[in-house]
Amino acid sequence: MKIAFNEAVTLNNSTLENDLLLCEKHGFDYIEIRLDKLKEYLLTNTIEDLKRFFSSSFLKPLSLNALEEFTFRNETDFRLMKNDLSLMVEVAAAVGCNTIVAVPAFGIEKDWNVIKQETILRLNDFLSVIEGTDLRIALEFVGYPHGSINTLDKAKEVIEEIGHPQLGLVLDCFHFYGMNSSYESLKTLSVNDLFLFHIDDCEGKLPGVLRDHHRVWPGDGVIPLERIISALQEKGYDGPASVELFRPEYWELDAEECIRTAKEKTKNVIQRMKQ
Repeated sequence: MKIAFNEAVTLNNSTLENDLLLCEKHGFDYIEIRLDKLKEYLLTNTIEDLKRFFSSSFLKPLSLNALEEFTFRNETDFRLMKNDLSLMVEVAAAVGCNTIVAVPAFGIEKDWNVIKQETILRLNDFLSVIEGTDLRIALEFVGYPHGSINTLDKAKEVIEEIGHPQLGLVLDCFHFYGMNSSYESLKTLSVNDLFLFHIDDCEGKLPGVLRDHHRVWPGDGVIPLERIISALQEKGYDGPASVELFRPEYWELDAEECIRTAKEKTKNVIQRMKQ
């Protein structure tokens, strides 16, 4: 299993340009590029500069991340979000990336059918933008009580109802654990619907209480990572594991220490699977 780096790990202590160089130095196979860091990069660089980097590096782009809280937006906000999607489509085409992540809204006090239909409507809007391309939209459920889509079952229900080959899921270990998504749901997930796999770990707190700042390095927490990875491998998943953390304590570290540690910790978990 190859290893990818999600730029959330160095959200506040690095830039895209620096992340690229350090991920290459420490042997990551892929990188997930955050939209905010991409926009910052493009203030002083061009898409062509990014293309040149990837053309000469073994490091490759895995996803552009993310269209955040895309549901229950007013029309003006949603049009601006579609502008972001258009930028991501342009960058993805230039650098050879095929996946764009979309995260639904939080704090929506509506019944599930309303939430589902709104999510379907907006995802279909995104799919119309990427029609005729090789790009894919990956829906990421968020395992918080106030997340509008907070379990694997709910996320599966949405993409199965849409039934579009360019739409799939992100499976994040933290979010899977965070609201007690079922292993039965994982067993019935089609491997063709799994577009991205995020590996992370967390402190020993109860599901429903966990938040992003409780994430820790893979292997340092309580999530049964080996069980999750084994279930995916039994299904035939052979994609990379992308380490994604949002821990402020880690943002106080030097960026290189973050990136080196992320690689070492993730590699250790994967190697244990082979023993």
